[in-house]
Amino acid sequence: MPCELSELFHLGWIVRDCDAAVADLGGRFGAGPFHQFPGAYRFEGALVRGKPTPFSLKIAFGVLGGILIELLEPLDDVSPHAEFLARNGEGLHHLAYLVPDFDAQLAAAREATSDRPLLVDGSGPGNPVRWAYLEGDGTHGAVIELLERSPQAEEAFHDVLALLER
Repeated sequence: MPCELSELFHLGWIVRDCDAAVADLGGRFGAGPFHQFPGAYRFEGALVRGKPTPFSLKIAFGVLGGILIELLEPLDDVSPHAEFLARNGEGLHHLAYLVPDFDAQLAAAREATSDRPLLVDGSGPGNPVRWAYLEGDGTHGAVIELLERSPQAEEAFHDVLALLER
């Protein structure tokens, strides 16, 4: 079964300073409104390239031209986000999709990329929303994020989804 993605949920953008990026995008391009998650968001149960690797990010979501964007500021040097920032500087990191059939889509993605582990596997226990990053080299350069569409995801992203209704 091929991985069949639904409507794009958001674009993930890696930044050096989340607060500065919110101000800059709002001032220069009229982006907003924004929803910033308070403090650092720690991903304790994530596997990075198959190995347990807890990491922290500062995260803000906003609307730019009718599209939801996620700003991600790495707060350590172990996440794939920090690797991206060191290698490429600030910029587009991933395309995220909410998928109702997460297990089937993840299985299809794993089958298609069986020669390497997922970039990040956040589907294990302890994650309020199951998610995964597919390596960019297997997806024509762009990291693809799969997020499980579930009641837990709807609750976790309630304030974010409300941004699109303003």
